[in-house]
Amino acid sequence: MAANDKYIVFNREEFQKFLRDNFEFLNPHMFDGFDEIEIPDAVVIRRQDKFASPCLLTYASMITLVAEEHPNKKIKAELQTVADYFHEQGVASGEEGWKLPTP
Repeated sequence: MAANDKYIVFNREEFQKFLRDNFEFLNPHMFDGFDEIEIPDAVVIRRQDKFASPCLLTYASMITLVAEEHPNKKIKAELQTVADYFHEQGVASGEEGWKLPTP
């Protein structure tokens, strides 16, 4: 499983609108449980955010530093895979980032 296959992220309002527009027969109270299924410790950094590239590249660098010093070769390789993923995202963000962040 690739790192980007682990989660799927939706803008809450856009997702609810999509469901309403495409599934008129759904109970409107089905959205009441969204807060219970969200991942409370997740943070989303959009690549289009102007500051995403340096953040993602720094995160990748920090993981690489830990990986380089880790004594367990399996964990070292797993950490480097994660670091490579975030490095790729940081590079992609630098190529496409243009918006200031909004809450």
